[in-house]
Amino acid sequence: MSQSHSPGRRSDIAAPLLAALIAEQSGLVAYATQILRDRSAAEDVVQEVVLKLCEEPAADLRPGRRVEAPLHYLRRMVRNAAIDWARRTIRERCRFVPDEQAEAIPAPCTCPQDRLEQCQALKAALAALETTSERTRRVFLAHRIDGIPQTVLARENGVSPTLVNFMIRDGTALCRSAAA
Repeated sequence: MSQSHSPGRRSDIAAPLLAALIAEQSGLVAYATQILRDRSAAEDVVQEVVLKLCEEPAADLRPGRRVEAPLHYLRRMVRNAAIDWARRTIRERCRFVPDEQAEAIPAPCTCPQDRLEQCQALKAALAALETTSERTRRVFLAHRIDGIPQTVLARENGVSPTLVNFMIRDGTALCRSAAA
């Protein structure tokens, strides 16, 4: 902490603001309520402003300066804190579903048994691909997983598009037989 922001200096700046806040608390709560439309939230916002003043009062003031109009300064702090509160509330509402709507959220899979069988079939298909040549495996995965066109794969591997088509056909047949 620098010399200009020592704890004693902070209390010199905060004292008039805290005094104004205490004197005008009900008015500041009413002001925050106008913004938030919720008195309980407004009280929380004013409490946040009190805590902010106690932690870092008038952080935008240079050392040796004071707040000329403490009430206006506090109203601006309450307004900013209320807007931040409202934005945070909106973000939270977008992320979370109310309890009464939780039943309508679809499960990640309809049946755990089906999901298990699908995972086992995928493992078997991947194991079967390990038995084929590296080039066939690479071409098959590049086409089926990454969506790379056969003509591009043929050019990159220095083979004909027909051979690429056969590699993909062989990989597909191998996966189907392993998964069955």
